[in-house]
Amino acid sequence: MQYRNKPIFIIKKNMQKSVLTGVYFDSLITNEILTDCCFKILGLTDFDKQFVDNNYSDEFLDATYNHGRLAILQYHDIVYYISFSDERCEGRNSGIQSVPTAFNRYYLNQYKEKRLYFYFLPCSGNNATSYYQFMYRLMKTAGFEFINIPYTIGCINSFNSIDDIIRARKENGDKNSGNNATYLIKTDSHKYEIFGKTYGANKYDTSLICYAVSKLAGKEDCITLYEYNEKDLKELPEASLNVLQKMGNISIINIDDEIEKQELEENDSLRSPRFNARLLDRLGEKHCVLCDCGMSELVQAAHIWPVADIKKTSFSLENKLDFATDGENGLWMCQNHHKMFDSNLLFLSENGEISYCSDLSETDENYAKSITTKMMLDTKLITPKFREYIHKRYNA
Repeated sequence: MQYRNKPIFIIKKNMQKSVLTGVYFDSLITNEILTDCCFKILGLTDFDKQFVDNNYSDEFLDATYNHGRLAILQYHDIVYYISFSDERCEGRNSGIQSVPTAFNRYYLNQYKEKRLYFYFLPCSGNNATSYYQFMYRLMKTAGFEFINIPYTIGCINSFNSIDDIIRARKENGDKNSGNNATYLIKTDSHKYEIFGKTYGANKYDTSLICYAVSKLAGKEDCITLYEYNEKDLKELPEASLNVLQKMGNISIINIDDEIEKQELEENDSLRSPRFNARLLDRLGEKHCVLCDCGMSELVQAAHIWPVADIKKTSFSLENKLDFATDGENGLWMCQNHHKMFDSNLLFLSENGEISYCSDLSETDENYAKSITTKMMLDTKLITPKFREYIHKRYNA
């Protein structure tokens, strides 16, 4: 990059859908907005600007449309990546869908003297929902600086730890279960699992959570990303995967049918990422269905129709895998209740009622009752397939 005595903005005019919408970046990014950016970043108001066509390229811009809704500001020997919000905040995360792309371009560029910023354009819709607030904190943790924060949003603070993200994610998910496209779970001390969907807008959640987690991870932390989707797109975008590989502290596993078939053939108990992912989809964050335990390290995926029994059937391997990974063939249970359920010390009826083994001593039954705060499953769990699996458990 050449040394710049005067700030210069270099900006692609075309966005991804400009040809279809007729809206081009040079009509959105006014001189007033660029002046605001330049002053708040550099303390200067005198600058040059170039709105360039798709075929323009340099060491910071490719010969294509404006990925990441970016403006590149160069001054002296420093380059500033500025990503702009969408002018519409009508979907769940429509206002910031370009953010992971902007981060990818910034992070993968090898130039050393670089900075990353985000600018809020005036927008329609509500960009201050609890979901957006959570995403802004992820952005801040990943390395974005905010040039102008609307008063409706207020202060944006980084997360302090991975556990801090988990707490905030759970709080956000409790307010709106539809926000849970990606799950971050602590399974043991310094051990975390991310179940990330990769289809459509979900990939933006997954990417940002991974970037923030990676920034916060210590040397002792073990983090695994399970790429999970029921549709054709089974991986994050290539640039996102390249970023995670460069960050170097998140292992990436694609939930693959062949791997799970092999696991099913070799073991009577199935530790299946797909089963866990489907339980998360169906039940939400890990929380025992029979007590108040919400400590994810202590909560496990319990099969209703056991894998060992499924394997004894004459069904095809594909059908067996379908049964073994069906989210309706499982419940979240703490370690105590899971062991009691598997040992037939505790029973579930097709109506969701809980009962105990008749051979329990009075002392053991009193203990079981003391740790079981729910003697009836939530009615939303009592689906026809749930009843079918309960029937198979006790009668197959």
